[in-house]
Amino acid sequence: MYFVCRCLDEYPIQPLLEQLKQQGMGYEVRQEQDAKELWVEQAQWVDAVRNAYQQYQRAIDHQSQHTLTRKNLKQLPITVALIVVSLVVAFLTQLGEQGAEYFFIAQLQYYPRAWIAYSGADLIWHSISPVFLHFSIEHLVFNSLSLWYLGSVLERIVPKLGYAVLIVLLALISNYSQLLASGPLFGGLSGIVYGLIGFAFCYQKWIKPLGIANGFLYLAVGWMALGYTPFFAMVGLGNMANAAHLSGLLGGVVIFVISYVFLKKDSV
Repeated sequence: MYFVCRCLDEYPIQPLLEQLKQQGMGYEVRQEQDAKELWVEQAQWVDAVRNAYQQYQRAIDHQSQHTLTRKNLKQLPITVALIVVSLVVAFLTQLGEQGAEYFFIAQLQYYPRAWIAYSGADLIWHSISPVFLHFSIEHLVFNSLSLWYLGSVLERIVPKLGYAVLIVLLALISNYSQLLASGPLFGGLSGIVYGLIGFAFCYQKWIKPLGIANGFLYLAVGWMALGYTPFFAMVGLGNMANAAHLSGLLGGVVIFVISYVFLKKDSV
């Protein structure tokens, strides 16, 4: 018998054993004090079986990091805080029906139609606050789930301070882009979400896989492209914050490239 690997209880070995059995590969599982050991009959099987188990471990890790558990909630304080504040604001404003002006990026002037920028301490809050404002339950749920999907991966690999800076920069980029494009009547986490999409897929391409499906990127880009057509207005969903989406996506790419260049430079 030839040793393959130690199998921890958090990664159930039964699915792998079923595959070995189906392929006619003889094996033995030996119980040790804190783990099981997997052995196979032939030396040429060792690397293939070990690689299969490692891929199985990575798949479980990727799946478990998206689940809503106490452990994940503790490990993702920034992502959780963004979602919780958005939920609270949705409740307090009744999805933008009351008090929404406290979250707009600028003050509205109705006649003549214009907007007035905040100043001082108010400017700091209102530069960020639109991300917490949502105007429908679908808007809130889609953004919250997307942020959780991306944030549950990125907040683990980016240092906490770096992740916080990334979130703030994406909020500023997307918020001010949308303000300049259409005025202050907008809100939502989607600018940040698109920024994280851009950052994550660059990370996957140039550093290492994160387990984020390519289909998620294609869906997001397709949704953004639809926003530049009359489609959403025709089906009663109103206008999309297209400038926030596009600038957020491009902002995420640019922030990754700058970070990547400086990190490479520091490692030389």
